[in-house]
Amino acid sequence: MLIAGILISVCLTILIGMPIAGALAIIAIGTMVATAGTDLLAIFIQRTYAGTTSFPLLAIPFFILAGNLMNAGGTTERIFAVARLFVGSIRGGLAHVNVVGSLIFGGMSGSAVADAAGMGVIEIRAMVREGYSPRFAATITAVSSTIGPIIPPSIPFVIYGSLANVSVGALFLAGVVPGLLMSLGLILAIAVAAWRNDLPRSPGFPPLAEAARTFLRAAPALALPPLILLVIFAGVATPTEAAVVASAYAFLLGRFVYRELGLSDFWRTVWESGRQTAQVMLIIAVSAPFGWVLIQQQVPNAILKALLGLSSEPWVILLVVNLALLILGMFLETIAILIIAYPILAPAMAQIGIDPVHFGVIIVLNMMIGLITPPVGLCLYVVSGIARVPIAGIARELAPYLVALLAVLGLVTYVPAISTWLPNALGFGVVR
Repeated sequence: MLIAGILISVCLTILIGMPIAGALAIIAIGTMVATAGTDLLAIFIQRTYAGTTSFPLLAIPFFILAGNLMNAGGTTERIFAVARLFVGSIRGGLAHVNVVGSLIFGGMSGSAVADAAGMGVIEIRAMVREGYSPRFAATITAVSSTIGPIIPPSIPFVIYGSLANVSVGALFLAGVVPGLLMSLGLILAIAVAAWRNDLPRSPGFPPLAEAARTFLRAAPALALPPLILLVIFAGVATPTEAAVVASAYAFLLGRFVYRELGLSDFWRTVWESGRQTAQVMLIIAVSAPFGWVLIQQQVPNAILKALLGLSSEPWVILLVVNLALLILGMFLETIAILIIAYPILAPAMAQIGIDPVHFGVIIVLNMMIGLITPPVGLCLYVVSGIARVPIAGIARELAPYLVALLAVLGLVTYVPAISTWLPNALGFGVVR
């Protein structure tokens, strides 16, 4: 009965609009007091503090800062210009550019919302100017932004690595092939839409000299993703230290190379990054005592028993887990899903032999799909505000692109090598 009360309380507090951090804290404190009086409240304080002291979590504020500095310092415009070089005069060309731009930008910011808010302004404006409807432009911008946290670096992977105590570097590598598959799936869906709806054509390839100038102007920005990966996998820096390198590099680009980042812009960006970091870290902090309460009340064991009671077949359990995560994604933000679902589902995944790195990719990919599913798809709200179109209109355009992303999710779930091959090949431990 207590287990059911905890789970129902989580759902109710979130549905009535209470902030995630407040809901988790109230439920954790309430459960502690109900089961052992006030004696356990000291554990709440201890666990809250301990939840924020993991070294990998230091990467979060710096990756957030790096993404914001790139948006403020002119990097996003140059990434978009380079992505545009690859489309030529194909029908629906700018929609394809949107996907390629997100693929590149995702290798810098690690955040879907940063992609939707930063690249989205440029992409939607350019697509509307070329004859696309604002609704279609907003839809493509929203779905392409989901690639960012799968392609390394990735803020959700950093959080998952801290929760699951697995290598963040291995998680970064595990996201490369799934991220490329997401890009390919969206490009194929856009190609079908271009053929069916007679989408505008791009004007064609620019002269070689102009293309070379565009690429050279963007070369310093394009060097950032390889730089991040190089310092990590060459052993020069940890993923956390690489996040500091990314922030410093983004600042130098905006301030001294592109000269679009004024000091007032810099301090405003630092303030906004601090605010975003505080929101994330508050949720992470209170999730630690909440997770302790779940374990103390044997909630994961109850969920494990229920899942194994449905079927002994791993593919059935994985299907149920994916469905549950997709439903959660319709109502919760990504970090809340990760923090609530991982301690509940991890024992079941271990029981059926799913490697934690593989499961990390599964859960984060589900979270990204959740960002574009109503009613609480955060990326939908971001692009809706930019394009000034109602979310209901965007939702009507989503179906073919959701099908593409769900197909990739199915492949990643049932073909583990898609996630595990690259970490194995580069020597990041033995992955099943």
